[in-house]
Amino acid sequence: MGLTYDIPVVLSITRNWVIQQKCNASKLTVLFTTKMHPFILILIIATAFNVISGCSDSVTVRNQGPDNGKPQFSDDWIIPKNEVLDGGPGLDGIPSIDNPVFGSINSESLRILSDDRLITGIRVGNVIRGYPHQILDWHEVVNDQVNGEYFAITYCPLTGTDIALKRNAGMEFGVSGLIFRNNLILYDRHFYSRYSQMQIRGVNGPMSGTVVEIIPVIQTSWAVWKEMYPDSEMLLPDTGYKFDYSGYLYGKDYLHGNSATIFPTNRQDNRMERKNRGLGVIEGVPDERAKVTFFPIQSFGNEINLINHSFYNVEAVIAGSTGKNFAIAFQRVLKDGTILEFTPVQDSLPLIMTDQEGNVWDVFGYATGGPRQGERLSSVQAYTGYWFAMADFFPGLSVWLGETN
Repeated sequence: MGLTYDIPVVLSITRNWVIQQKCNASKLTVLFTTKMHPFILILIIATAFNVISGCSDSVTVRNQGPDNGKPQFSDDWIIPKNEVLDGGPGLDGIPSIDNPVFGSINSESLRILSDDRLITGIRVGNVIRGYPHQILDWHEVVNDQVNGEYFAITYCPLTGTDIALKRNAGMEFGVSGLIFRNNLILYDRHFYSRYSQMQIRGVNGPMSGTVVEIIPVIQTSWAVWKEMYPDSEMLLPDTGYKFDYSGYLYGKDYLHGNSATIFPTNRQDNRMERKNRGLGVIEGVPDERAKVTFFPIQSFGNEINLINHSFYNVEAVIAGSTGKNFAIAFQRVLKDGTILEFTPVQDSLPLIMTDQEGNVWDVFGYATGGPRQGERLSSVQAYTGYWFAMADFFPGLSVWLGETN
């Protein structure tokens, strides 16, 4: 399939090219052709100057190698090298947020958020943080830490996938500027390895083949997040850049138009619309041989519903709600060997389920009441994303269309 020539593509390519110029307005050259539609030309010019106006006063050059030279990356890949594409902006051309600023949910600068736009939420200990996709669209990586626990929030706008990667204090992640099957390829600034976000592992360099440990996150709407965690800490748009965080970086149609993709797809799977969001539960190393089940968010119904089930070698519970716009998964087997049977809890967010022992559990898998209060359910390897991306990465995946509990 060739590249689709539509407005979101034009805007994305323009945005990537301008960022690649390190936001130097003197380098901006707009090429006019007599065949170019005037409306498209206006969009290109507007997008270019929007990006330039968003650049910080000074651009931090992060991609320094061991001798303050260009980083040396390996030429060896464990994914098909011919499918690794240049996304446009270059190394660190999409700037990660390395010193995030947080504020309350009522912060004035968050008035730009729309209730239907998405949020990535995480809980580390007793600290709960939200990361608006309207900000993540422009940065894709937030290097963060809570009380000495280091992690990176990673988000790929093209595949709709958000994953929190554990890291140590001396290891930051950045955006490589490369794409594999429409999905973000990260790199680290210590080993100079590259990582496939959706494969959750190194695919190039010294860390090649190493699966990175993840921390569970929840993807839901801003409206639902405010209902669940009104006292949470929120990533603020105080990034040092003047990007227009109020808009749609890749065009509103990219979020809702089922046919729109920026780069070609390797496989087509017509069992559902391409932009259906759902939770992919992954058993084994997350490569093409992995056993994956996809749980469409639209299949859960407006109330919170649960699936207590055995998936391959994992006893898991999947909780989700179409009305509340999320799905999440945990292991049901505790360290003492107990297998919990869950039932849903309604109208009590962030609480979503109880069990046969009388424990009550929240969306991050913490027991907030009952004999196991304070304990946390073990996570499973899972994350939310678009159907077309899951189908492209995991060709043998199955789709859950059965009854919920």
